[in-house]
Formats: sequence, C-alpha cells, structure tokens
Amino acid sequence: MTHRHAARFPTNFRWSVTAIALAIASTLAGAAGKTYTLDADFDLGVLSGVNHNAPNNNQLQISAVGTTFPVMWIANGGEDTLSKIDTNLNKEIGRYRTWFGPSGQPGFVSHVNNPFAGPAPSRTAVDLDGNAYVANRWFQGDRQAWVLKILAEGSIDRNGNGVVDTSTDTDNNGQISLAEMKPMADNAPANNRIDVAELQDERIAWAVSVGPNNGLGRSLCIGTDGHLWVGLYNAQQYWKISSVDGSVLAGPIAVNWTPYGCLVDGNNVLWSASLANVLGKITNTHLNAGHVVSSFIHGGQNYGIALGHDRVFLGLISGASYTEFNPATNAFIFPADMSFAATGISVDATGDIVSGPFGSGGVTKFRWSTDPALNGNVIWTRPSQIGGTETRGVIVDSNNDVWQVSRTGNVVMKYRGTDGLPLGVFPVGNHPYTYSDATGLSQRTQTNPTGTWTVVFDGGAAATPWGKINWTDAVPAGASVQVEARTADTQAALSGMTYQPVSKNVQFAASGRFIQIQTRLNANTNRDSPILFDLTVNSLVTVCDVDGDTDVDSADLNLIRAAIGQAPTANDPRDANADGKITINDVRACTLVCTRAGCGQ
Repeated sequence: MTHRHAARFPTNFRWSVTAIALAIASTLAGAAGKTYTLDADFDLGVLSGVNHNAPNNNQLQISAVGTTFPVMWIANGGEDTLSKIDTNLNKEIGRYRTWFGPSGQPGFVSHVNNPFAGPAPSRTAVDLDGNAYVANRWFQGDRQAWVLKILAEGSIDRNGNGVVDTSTDTDNNGQISLAEMKPMADNAPANNRIDVAELQDERIAWAVSVGPNNGLGRSLCIGTDGHLWVGLYNAQQYWKISSVDGSVLAGPIAVNWTPYGCLVDGNNVLWSASLANVLGKITNTHLNAGHVVSSFIHGGQNYGIALGHDRVFLGLISGASYTEFNPATNAFIFPADMSFAATGISVDATGDIVSGPFGSGGVTKFRWSTDPALNGNVIWTRPSQIGGTETRGVIVDSNNDVWQVSRTGNVVMKYRGTDGLPLGVFPVGNHPYTYSDATGLSQRTQTNPTGTWTVVFDGGAAATPWGKINWTDAVPAGASVQVEARTADTQAALSGMTYQPVSKNVQFAASGRFIQIQTRLNANTNRDSPILFDLTVNSLVTVCDVDGDTDVDSADLNLIRAAIGQAPTANDPRDANADGKITINDVRACTLVCTRAGCGQ
C-alpha cells in the first residue's frame, strides 16, 4: 500500500513568505499619495483665476473675473534693464540687464539716462507661465532690435554649480542696486551682440536679434500658441519668433503702418497700434504662414493698446482719452466722458478701462457698458502722487489695482482699483518706459483665458519616487486641462526646478520628497471653462506592481503567475523576494500585500 504524504515544506517557509510580505508591506505603507476633491483639499494649494464657489463647490473652474501673477515687469529705458516688481509686497525683487555694462554698453555714453538712444528697452510681455520678454528698441542705425526672455522660475545652470545665479534683493530694501544685478559684458567674443556665454544671470534664457538694422523694435506681444510677435517701427514689419529659443517662425510680414504696440485676441488676430491714426490687423497668428494683413483708420493718434469685450481700445495721445473699435462692425467710437492726451491704457479684470494723462500724469478709470449712456463714464480719477508725472504706462495687477509708470520720476505709483485711493510710490530703474501687458493680465484673460491651481505635496522621505497623477475632468470642445509637475527634496528648492508635463494616469519619472503640481484650466474661444473634479497623486509602487498602475491587484498576480519560471530582469517587480527567480513564492508574497480588497481570491 502506497502512502501518499502531504507535500512537505521547510518549517521556515511560512515565516520566510511572511517576512517577505512584511517587507513588501512596509514598502507599500511608505507609499505616499493624496486625492484632492473637496473645497478644503483645493484650498491647500494656490488658486489663480480659478474657483470652487457655490453652487459649483468641490470642483474647480475658471473664474469670471480673471487674474494674473503678482508680478509686474518694467523696462528701464535709460539704463537698459528690466525690473521685476512684486505687486503684493510693493517692492522690486529683481533687475536684469538687457545690454552690456552698468548703464548700457561702454562707449555709448550718449544714451545713458536717455530712453531714446542706444538699446532703450521698453515693451514687455508675460506668458502663461509668468516668464517675461522684453524688447530693446535700439535707436541706432546700424543695430537690430533685440528680444530677451527672462524666466519667472527655474534657471539655466550655465556654470554647473547647482545654484540659481540671478539678481536678487539681498539686503531686502525693496530696490535692486548695481551690486545686486548680474553683469553682462561683450567679451565672449566682443562683437556687439549678446552671446550665450555672456548671459551671467541664469534666469535670462536667451537673447536674439530680430529683423534688419534700424528696424526699431516698438511692438511685442504673445499669440494664442505662446509664441512672440515683434513689430519693427521703422521697417514696418512683424516677425514671429519662438518663445522656446527665439528662432524665427515667420517674417518679415510687411504692414502699412508703424508698429507701436500689439496684443493678440482669442481668435488668433493680432491688433497693432501705430503712432498715427491706423489700427493694424494680422490674422492666423497661430500659424506660421497664411497671415492676412489689413488696417483701419480713425481720427486720432494712437499710443497704447488694450483688449476686452471683443473690442480693441487705443489710448489717444491726440486727446479724447481713448477710442473703442468693434471688429464686428469695423467701427470706432470715442466714448470717454473726460478728454485728455492718453498714453498707456488697460482693461482691468472687471472689464473697465484705465488710462492716464501724458503730461500731468495720474490715472482715470472709465466704465465700459453696452449702454451708450453709461459707456465711458468716469468711475474715478486721481492725479499723480508726489514724485511722479508723465504717465507712460497704466497697468493692472493681480489684485485689480492700478499702477502708473512715471518715466521722469523713475518710479511706479499704485492706486486701489475700486476707488483710486493712492497706495504709494515705489522706485525702479532709470526712465521706466513700459505701457504694454506688463503683468500678463491681457494674456491670461483675453488672449488665452486661463486659470491655475498649484499645490505642493510632501512625500515624507527624501528621493521619493513618484508614480502617476490622475484626474477627473469635463472638458468642452476646444478647451483643455494641462497638468505639470516638478520635484525637489526641499520645498524651497522647488522654484529652481523646471516643470515637466504630465499625462493623465501615465507613469512619469521624477523623484524628491516634495512634488509641486500645477494644473492649468484653459477655456475655449467661447470662454467655456473646463472643470476639474479631482486630482490624485501617488508615489511609485514598484515591488509587486507589475502593470505600473500604483496598485497591487489581481492583474499583477496574474502577470507574476504567468511568468513563473522566467528569469527576472533588473529590479523586476515580479521577483518580490529578490532571489533571482520568479516562482509561486512571489505570487504568495504579493497576495498578502494586495492593495485592493479580495484580489487574492
């Protein structure tokens, strides 16, 4: 009689599998993750231009009243620099050279303290990520216009020291001194051009020349595709250049006016002020070909330009304060109840118009309305504060407060948006000369209606490997939800890192204790907002997670079971006990650490 004995295993088998399971469980227990879905969750991050207001609680959508970054970029035409202003703290937090030398390139002393000679930067533009672009006009017949890109965050570590070498307010006095700026010298090689090796401030991403000599770069704006349009006054040309590296994408595009400023609307149309009575138009700006040029004439003389209400607004230095152009009818009206020679002009976040007199300075807010009896009514008016006259720019910040740029006073002045209450006078560089979209408000509310939610999550351990970010959304046709992330082992180091795009529920490679996630909601051309219902971030689960979905479930067990007898690869999640073999022991060990209920049954 043959006796059949039950299979016998080493007495330590159960303990060894249990020990493996415990080790795996410890790994999984250390996995970090969070789902953001309630109002309280979203409030853990920073909401900019998005909300979860009733009755649309526990979700995010673009706000009806938009906003922008709490930063303003002012070009200082008399010293060839660009000032970065914190509009919440009311202080200068950075200043960047746009040409060589302490106050321009040595040898061109005639333009020092003169915003109408030499490089003379003026127009600025701000993209959806907060990066700034500035144009050197170049009042000199043998020079081209130049455009520079300055990063809002991150840097290009050109010297490899792992530190962001950039201008900063080291003494915290609210103003950047000569010693606090990074130098720029024409020495690599000396050729009267800005070469990469000469960019010592690592937030300056690139600098490129545009167009022919004596083009005079007096117009700068950003299209719906994020690329730049540069208008050359003397040459009567527009050029489209890449926001990534400054390379030419299109141009020259000949126009029959003198470009003096521009903005692009949500329909991919560039609107251009001239320093005359012409409003210019270029279509198909999202393309690199097929542009159509046209123009419209009115009875005044333009200066600044603004967009809002599907209209174009032009500041009129000839008087009448401003004119309003309706593209649907190709008609101009002159609605302002107060008449003055205006320079800078903006449409604020609520849709009203702000401008200011050129000579005496100050700021006036006008109402916009479909009712002709109300349209152009004065809401409030204020004279210049002490220390500044000659309004060049009138710029709206993230809180809907208004800033006046005073060229002759070397200052910017702040007024409360609701009633014009003076809020202070703050120094910048020599001869500030900016009246373009210097905070990016028009870009974020008119060109690309958008809002962002940015949150930081602590993984709990250095070098935490991150797995996937998943989210639930509802996206109308033509709208989008974009997610990007960056990581670092300290929260302070995050700002020096570069965001990388993340696809929904797709594994990405990143590690660090802290992960910062920025979610951007982009409306379509009808201004329909997408909705974000929830977002989940998880650190990477490796052992037993064969399909890489950050769970250990029956799908993983089946994949391990099917691979029994195969030789594992390096760091193979199927080899749970790391013994160099894929066996039933790995299945058993992973069964004990399933992250989904009943997956081992």
